[in-house]
Amino acid sequence: MAQLSTRKSLHSKKRGGGLKRVFAALFIALIVATPTVLQSYFGFGISPVLSGSMSPFAQAGDAFITVERPVSQLSVGDIVTLHVADSEAFYAHRIIEIREQSGGIKRIVTKGDANPTAEEDPFMASPQSVVPVTIYSVKWIGHVLVYLTSVQGRQAGLALIVIANVLMLLLSLFKKPTTEISSRGQDIYKGLYEESYENAANEYKKREIYRDLYEEAHWELQTIREK
Repeated sequence: MAQLSTRKSLHSKKRGGGLKRVFAALFIALIVATPTVLQSYFGFGISPVLSGSMSPFAQAGDAFITVERPVSQLSVGDIVTLHVADSEAFYAHRIIEIREQSGGIKRIVTKGDANPTAEEDPFMASPQSVVPVTIYSVKWIGHVLVYLTSVQGRQAGLALIVIANVLMLLLSLFKKPTTEISSRGQDIYKGLYEESYENAANEYKKREIYRDLYEEAHWELQTIREK
């Protein structure tokens, strides 16, 4: 029973170490993938604030939580995240003017709260377009999100997974001598138990022999007296 219990304990420890590595990997992957999943499946997005153009409403290093809305639902005062023409960059500024052009095209003029003038090139949106609109501002997480979604951030996440696996491996190696000592101690106790059991069996056999000798001597003595 003791040996079976030890095996179960070792199996549980190994399984626990594996689960820790899995949870660590899932946690890092979740942090990196959360913005993309929210954007793709639920229409929510996270837009880091990279400059002070929206101060005092938001500072560099903050982040806007956005939700996609049809162009027809936009209004002056909304903070929208728009794509810079001929670039992969985005900016989040406040709408100061919306004009409808021919064909239902919306001419959207934006301006940063801290900027002296509006953007030179208004954003032109088709009636079918959807635009991310800010619904909440979160302090201080913008830098973290920018780093995690960058190439360096993803590499750091993978490095953390590798480091976690290496640490768990080293920990398991350091635990090996303890396991061997426990196994050796179990063998010693088993030997002592078997020895004591054998001694007890021998003592029982001796008692049986002494009892038989006693009964035989008693019977002979009784026979002599009767004669």
